[in-house]
Amino acid sequence: MKKTALLLIVALTGLTACETAPVRREDYIAQHPEWDPEMVRLIRAGMIAKGMTKEQVRAAWGRRCYTCQGTKKGEWGESWEYRTQVVFFGPDGRVTRWEPK
Repeated sequence: MKKTALLLIVALTGLTACETAPVRREDYIAQHPEWDPEMVRLIRAGMIAKGMTKEQVRAAWGRRCYTCQGTKKGEWGESWEYRTQVVFFGPDGRVTRWEPK
């Protein structure tokens, strides 16, 4: 019984956690031949940069845990929260910055 309960807890935790497994980066890259070679290099390395699109961030870091949209300090934006980082996007949908949680 204890083993079954433990397995259930582990399974539910996996369903509620954000993506942690390596992302299929090459699939994203293959779907977007128009991406700049420097962005592709960063994605393959699991890194992000200012100016990246949401799709490029998803390719590099995987699915986010949470999303927040609204205004902060007078400007509109969207942020994606990962386990250890928060990525901020401008009104154009591109990365403006990221920082530790």
